[in-house]
Amino acid sequence: MKYEHIASLESFLDRAESRLLSVDARVTIAYPASFVSPWNADALTDENEGVLSRFSGSASVYAIFTASAGSSESNLRYIGKTTRHLARGRIRNHLITKNEKTGAKLEEIRRHVISGGSVEISWITIEPESLRGYVEEELIQRHREADWNRENKNGRLPPARRAQFPPRN
Repeated sequence: MKYEHIASLESFLDRAESRLLSVDARVTIAYPASFVSPWNADALTDENEGVLSRFSGSASVYAIFTASAGSSESNLRYIGKTTRHLARGRIRNHLITKNEKTGAKLEEIRRHVISGGSVEISWITIEPESLRGYVEEELIQRHREADWNRENKNGRLPPARRAQFPPRN
C-alpha cells in the first residue's frame, strides 16, 4: 500500500530536521573535571538536573553533538528517539549512567569527555508521538555523519548538507 500524501510528511520531516539540528536548540552538558575522573554519576546528575528536568515528559527525537577539546565546531554523532514517559531516563542513560541492557552511548560519551571534549544535546517533541520512529529513521538516513548510530558507521555528510547545518560557534 502506498501513502499518497508523502509530500506533507517530507515537509514535516524537513521542519523537524531544521529545528532539531539548529545551533540555537543545542544545550551543553556539564562535565566538570572533578566529576569525570573518577566518573561520578550522582554528581553529574545533580550538575545537569536542569537539563534533565527539561527533557522529562517532552523529548521525542533527540540529537547528540560533540566537539573536540578546544574546538567550537560540534559534530552530529547520534540521533535517537524516546517516549515522553521515558525521556529523562533515556537521556541520562546516554550522558551519565546506564543500565547495561540499553544501547545507550555512555561509553562513547565518557571517552570523549575524558579526552577533554564537550557534549551538546537537542530535542524536539513530535506530535503525534507515534511519528517519532519515522522522523528518527529518516533523519538517520539523511545524516550519515551521525556515526554513533549503528546504521551509519563511517558515514560522512556531503558538503551541501554540511553547509545547510553549520557547526555551533
